[in-house]
Amino acid sequence: LEHTDVTFCLDNEALYDACKAKLGIETPTYSNLNRIIAQVVSSLTASLRFDGSLNVDVNEFQTNLVPYPRIHFMLTSYAPLLSASRVTHEQNSVADMTNAVFQQGNMLTKCDA
Repeated sequence: LEHTDVTFCLDNEALYDACKAKLGIETPTYSNLNRIIAQVVSSLTASLRFDGSLNVDVNEFQTNLVPYPRIHFMLTSYAPLLSASRVTHEQNSVADMTNAVFQQGNMLTKCDA
């Protein structure tokens, strides 16, 4: 903890469960897990790669946590998490995606809430 300010946690068990429940993969491989991780990390670091007023820089997470010095570990979530066969049939609004991010099935770290 001495050398970290913000940590974004990912959990293999939660990734396996997300692959099984959301993507319909009976026996997920490391390739399946790595694709989800790559998508999450790409989304997280997009603000470092692209300019824009709506982008939140990773440094802003750290700055916003200054009043809470004991908080170092962020829970990671991703939505919508859809299988390739369902992508063309699903219609998601911003409200639906926002609600889905906070559902336990979309969390990529297992923890007691």
